[in-house]
Amino acid sequence: ILEIAKDLDLQPEEGRIALQEWKDGVASGEITEVFACGTAAVITPVGELRWEGGSVPSTAGEGGGEVTKRIRERLLDIQYGRAEDTRGWMTRLA
Repeated sequence: ILEIAKDLDLQPEEGRIALQEWKDGVASGEITEVFACGTAAVITPVGELRWEGGSVPSTAGEGGGEVTKRIRERLLDIQYGRAEDTRGWMTRLA
């Protein structure tokens, strides 16, 4: 995901973020999109973070925002062979 983001001229950062920092970032508009990623999840927009006693919505909503959609589309294009796999991530099994 970090490599795909760079390909899309984004400047990804990897690291931990405290819950309060996330809440403040969403409230201020600094954080506009949140997604989860993984082998099974691909790219899944996070619409809302909930905890006992509260919640904070993602301003991009449950469908995700433009960046989330661009990264997801690029990853799926590589996985389905619609875009060239320039990094050798894919392995043909059959």
